[in-house]
Amino acid sequence: LTVGDDVYLPELVSIESGENVDLSQYEGKVIFVEFWASWCVTCAKSFPTYNKIHNELGGDDFVFISINTDKKTKDAKKFLKATPADFLVVRDTKRNAVKTYEPKGYPSGYIVNKAGKIVAIEESQPEYEELKAHLEALIAEEV
Repeated sequence: LTVGDDVYLPELVSIESGENVDLSQYEGKVIFVEFWASWCVTCAKSFPTYNKIHNELGGDDFVFISINTDKKTKDAKKFLKATPADFLVVRDTKRNAVKTYEPKGYPSGYIVNKAGKIVAIEESQPEYEELKAHLEALIAEEV
Protein backbone atom coordinates (compact mmCIF):
# COMPACT_ATOMS: atom_id res chain seq x y z
CA LEU A 1 0.00 0.00 0.00
CA THR A 2 1.10 3.54 -0.59
CA VAL A 3 0.01 7.14 -0.02
CA GLY A 4 -3.57 7.64 -1.21
CA ASP A 5 -4.64 4.03 -0.71
CA ASP A 6 -7.39 2.98 1.70
CA VAL A 7 -6.00 1.50 4.90
CA TYR A 8 -6.32 -2.27 5.20
CA LEU A 9 -5.93 -4.02 8.51
CA PRO A 10 -6.27 -7.80 8.31
CA GLU A 11 -6.97 -10.13 11.19
CA LEU A 12 -4.43 -9.40 13.88
CA VAL A 13 -3.85 -10.88 17.33
CA SER A 14 -3.12 -8.93 20.53
CA ILE A 15 0.25 -9.87 22.00
CA GLU A 16 -1.05 -9.08 25.48
CA SER A 17 -4.26 -11.12 25.44
CA GLY A 18 -3.78 -13.50 22.49
CA GLU A 19 -7.24 -12.56 21.25
CA ASN A 20 -8.18 -11.41 17.75
CA VAL A 21 -8.35 -7.65 17.41
CA ASP A 22 -11.23 -6.14 15.46
CA LEU A 23 -9.74 -3.00 13.99
CA SER A 24 -13.02 -1.76 12.51
CA GLN A 25 -13.61 -0.12 15.90
CA TYR A 26 -11.01 2.50 14.92
CA GLU A 27 -12.84 3.76 11.83
CA GLY A 28 -13.04 7.56 11.82
CA LYS A 29 -9.86 7.95 13.85
CA VAL A 30 -6.38 9.02 12.83
CA ILE A 31 -4.28 5.85 12.95
CA PHE A 32 -0.54 5.33 13.03
CA VAL A 33 0.16 1.76 11.88
CA GLU A 34 3.73 0.78 12.66
CA PHE A 35 5.68 -2.37 11.73
CA TRP A 36 8.57 -3.60 13.85
CA ALA A 37 10.65 -6.65 14.75
CA SER A 38 12.50 -7.63 17.92
CA TRP A 39 15.91 -7.69 16.20
CA CYS A 40 15.52 -4.08 14.99
CA VAL A 41 17.76 -1.73 16.99
CA THR A 42 16.10 1.37 15.50
CA CYS A 43 12.70 0.00 16.54
CA ALA A 44 13.84 -0.14 20.16
CA LYS A 45 15.06 3.45 19.90
CA SER A 46 11.69 4.49 18.41
CA PHE A 47 9.48 3.07 21.16
CA PRO A 48 10.01 5.96 23.64
CA THR A 49 8.86 8.40 20.92
CA TYR A 50 5.88 6.20 20.10
CA ASN A 51 4.95 5.91 23.78
CA LYS A 52 5.11 9.70 24.15
CA ILE A 53 2.98 10.26 21.04
CA HIS A 54 0.43 7.67 22.16
CA ASN A 55 0.23 9.05 25.70
CA GLU A 56 -0.18 12.63 24.49
CA LEU A 57 -2.56 12.08 21.56
CA GLY A 58 -4.27 8.72 22.16
CA GLY A 59 -7.97 8.77 22.81
CA ASP A 60 -11.15 9.51 20.92
CA ASP A 61 -9.47 10.74 17.73
CA PHE A 62 -6.15 8.88 17.54
CA VAL A 63 -4.91 5.31 17.92
CA PHE A 64 -1.43 3.86 17.63
CA ILE A 65 -1.28 0.27 16.34
CA SER A 66 2.04 -1.53 16.40
CA ILE A 67 2.35 -4.68 14.29
CA ASN A 68 5.07 -7.12 15.29
CA THR A 69 6.47 -9.22 12.46
CA ASP A 70 8.60 -11.73 14.38
CA LYS A 71 8.05 -15.40 13.57
CA LYS A 72 7.98 -16.29 17.27
CA THR A 73 5.77 -14.56 19.81
CA LYS A 74 8.36 -15.19 22.52
CA ASP A 75 10.84 -12.92 20.68
CA ALA A 76 8.31 -10.07 20.65
CA LYS A 77 7.44 -10.60 24.32
CA LYS A 78 11.12 -10.56 25.30
CA PHE A 79 11.59 -7.29 23.38
CA LEU A 80 8.51 -5.76 25.03
CA LYS A 81 9.74 -6.73 28.49
CA ALA A 82 12.92 -4.73 27.87
CA THR A 83 11.21 -2.01 25.81
CA PRO A 84 7.64 -1.59 27.08
CA ALA A 85 4.87 -0.28 24.84
CA ASP A 86 1.99 1.84 26.13
CA PHE A 87 0.07 1.34 22.87
CA LEU A 88 -1.72 -1.56 21.20
CA VAL A 89 0.74 -4.22 20.01
CA VAL A 90 -0.53 -6.93 17.71
CA ARG A 91 0.93 -9.87 15.80
CA ASP A 92 0.56 -10.45 12.11
CA THR A 93 0.34 -14.22 12.55
CA LYS A 94 -0.67 -14.91 8.95
CA ARG A 95 1.72 -12.24 7.55
CA ASN A 96 -1.18 -10.66 5.64
CA ALA A 97 -0.31 -7.14 6.80
CA VAL A 98 3.33 -7.52 5.76
CA LYS A 99 2.30 -8.89 2.36
CA THR A 100 -0.15 -6.03 1.84
CA TYR A 101 1.93 -3.09 3.10
CA GLU A 102 5.35 -4.43 2.05
CA PRO A 103 7.34 -2.28 4.50
CA LYS A 104 10.75 -1.37 3.08
CA GLY A 105 12.45 -1.69 6.47
CA TYR A 106 11.82 -1.37 10.18
CA PRO A 107 10.39 0.60 11.74
CA SER A 108 7.89 1.60 9.06
CA GLY A 109 4.88 3.70 9.92
CA TYR A 110 1.76 4.43 7.91
CA ILE A 111 -0.22 7.52 8.86
CA VAL A 112 -3.94 7.18 8.13
CA ASN A 113 -6.43 10.06 8.20
CA LYS A 114 -9.97 9.93 9.59
CA ALA A 115 -11.32 9.04 6.14
CA GLY A 116 -9.19 5.86 6.17
CA LYS A 117 -6.63 6.99 3.56
CA ILE A 118 -2.89 6.56 3.96
CA VAL A 119 -1.50 10.11 3.88
CA ALA A 120 2.16 9.50 4.73
CA ILE A 121 4.73 6.76 5.22
CA GLU A 122 7.52 7.04 7.78
CA GLU A 123 10.39 4.73 6.86
CA SER A 124 12.86 5.53 9.61
CA GLN A 125 13.09 6.47 13.24
CA PRO A 126 10.53 9.23 13.70
CA GLU A 127 11.33 12.79 14.67
CA TYR A 128 9.02 13.48 17.64
CA GLU A 129 8.06 17.12 16.97
CA GLU A 130 7.47 16.57 13.26
CA LEU A 131 5.39 13.42 13.77
CA LYS A 132 3.34 14.97 16.57
CA ALA A 133 2.60 18.09 14.49
CA HIS A 134 1.53 16.00 11.51
CA LEU A 135 -0.78 13.84 13.63
CA GLU A 136 -2.26 16.85 15.44
CA ALA A 137 -3.08 18.48 12.10
CA LEU A 138 -4.86 15.33 10.95
CA ILE A 139 -6.75 15.03 14.24
CA ALA A 140 -7.95 18.63 13.85
CA GLU A 141 -9.30 18.01 10.32
CA GLU A 142 -13.01 17.63 9.78
CA VAL A 143 -14.09 14.52 7.87
